[in-house]
Amino acid sequence: MADAAPAAKRRGPPEVSRRSFLRTSWLLGLAGGLGAFGAASVGFLWPNLSGGFGAQIEVDLASKLLDEVKSKKAPFAFPAGRMYIVHWDPSVPGARDAYGEDHAILGPNDGLMAIYQKCVHLGCRVPWCQSSQWFECPCHGSKYNKWAEWNSGPAPRGLDRFPSFVNDLGVLVVNTGVRITGPARTAKVLAQQPEGPHCIDL
Repeated sequence: MADAAPAAKRRGPPEVSRRSFLRTSWLLGLAGGLGAFGAASVGFLWPNLSGGFGAQIEVDLASKLLDEVKSKKAPFAFPAGRMYIVHWDPSVPGARDAYGEDHAILGPNDGLMAIYQKCVHLGCRVPWCQSSQWFECPCHGSKYNKWAEWNSGPAPRGLDRFPSFVNDLGVLVVNTGVRITGPARTAKVLAQQPEGPHCIDL
């Protein structure tokens, strides 16, 4: 009887050299890092604006805001939207023409206006002065009346605003993605003198 043919040798997995292993690991790590960086960059350039600054923000019931602003004789500060909500009167001569298209009107004598909190001079946040009933910038002394129209100081115009409206549920909605350029220095619809001492004396 003829001898049986020798069994074929089993081939094991190919040997990987240390150099090849390190090169592959390095390339995979580099690809992963670049992929993570790319995803983070897209997330940064395309942020989620729902409900935050740069989007439409539902502030609160318009009637509630109006009552609070009028009773306290002070704007309603809304830091998340970088704005103040102020009361304005559409019956003042020239007011409806100047502001009626972009700002909420609740009644013949009542409206709400969203004011951007940054000074148009160098971007400082402009606080409210309760004694003078004006907005007064602490950085360089620009002053604005309660409708944020320019009165004095180096600012080139009144404070910028955001368009607003009241939705079907009676909620004031402010579009912080659109900034309306503040009125010119000469556009003083509200002839309001300071009602007391200034908070900023510059």
